[in-house]
Amino acid sequence: MIKKSFYTLSLSILIFVSCASDNLSDPVAARLIFQAESAFRSGYYNAALSIADSAISRSPDTPDIHFLRGRVLTKLSRFVEAENAYREVISLDGKYQGAWFNMGTNYLRQNKTPQAIYSYNNEMKTHPSAQIMVQIGKAYSDLGKPDSALISFEKAIHINKIFAPAYMRLSHLKKDAGDINEAIAYAKKGMDIDPDNIDYKYFMGSLLLLNGEPKLSIPLFNEVVNDKPWHYWAHHNLGQALFRAGNKTQSEYYITKAKDLQKGIQEVENWRNLANMNPDQFMLWINLGNSLNTMGRINEARDAFLVGLSIKPMNVAVQNNIANLSLMLGDTVDAIIRYQTILSLDSTIIDVWLNLGVVYASSGRINEARNSWEKALKYEPKNSTVIEYLKTINE
Repeated sequence: MIKKSFYTLSLSILIFVSCASDNLSDPVAARLIFQAESAFRSGYYNAALSIADSAISRSPDTPDIHFLRGRVLTKLSRFVEAENAYREVISLDGKYQGAWFNMGTNYLRQNKTPQAIYSYNNEMKTHPSAQIMVQIGKAYSDLGKPDSALISFEKAIHINKIFAPAYMRLSHLKKDAGDINEAIAYAKKGMDIDPDNIDYKYFMGSLLLLNGEPKLSIPLFNEVVNDKPWHYWAHHNLGQALFRAGNKTQSEYYITKAKDLQKGIQEVENWRNLANMNPDQFMLWINLGNSLNTMGRINEARDAFLVGLSIKPMNVAVQNNIANLSLMLGDTVDAIIRYQTILSLDSTIIDVWLNLGVVYASSGRINEARNSWEKALKYEPKNSTVIEYLKTINE
């Protein structure tokens, strides 16, 4: 079993991606942009930004580099600088795919909805897609313009009849208008296209509960709370559904659980707001990551720790947290690389040798597992867990 030694030291918006290294004539700039992209994907955001700036100094007229720079700056919550980077992309190539789209997303992160709609519409002129129309419709919904939102979602379906998000957004519109039956009909269409989407199951459960069908909503809410144990509303609504179905004992459990989750949600939002207002403050991102991890929001916790790591790339504790979370998410390659990085900085951490060995063993790399555990014993010869693991693979 992996030892999840989290050190206590106290992000679903769409973004287009691109890679420029194959298109650059300057081999040094090409190498730099490849390194910047690699650093970005590994969560070393400040390093990625620095390398991208070096690439721009060699090849300032290459839009791909500015595009990557915009993505990095958005990740760092430096939205004004990100906007400037995307504008530079557009000035170099007015039809660059994703530049207007990402600028729109950047505006949404700042609650500048009219500017976001303008940007998305510009993206539609050169790269029309159902995805962009749905983003436009959502923005109109945020502005309280349901008629414009309806037109946008219908246009999305016209572009792509099997684009599930368009049907689900129409379902939201109908619910807001008080037409629950039609909302259920659209939600069913979305779920027929994407039956495993857990968010769609939650929304359908909520519609059924509103429609006076609590027994039908219960299995859907159960799936949601099993998949997302931190989901406040799923627990709350499951409690309500159980109560209306006559199961008061189970209802009380989920209502109480929802109240406990509400406290955690408030803590997360407090840390998130502080981190976004002070994006260069290491401890704010770490506290956000710890709060998210406590709630079981693993992907979001990992993202928060990655931003923290970009501020202090040599921090062993944060690197270890990310490695452990990568394991929980099934990304053993990333976990191995991070454990090896930690050990290159400090080879005396027993738990890291132990976890590295477990990952190797579970991947069938027995010799490497044995080597990791033997190195752990050099620093702690009487460690009973390591001794037991070695016995297991030596039998």
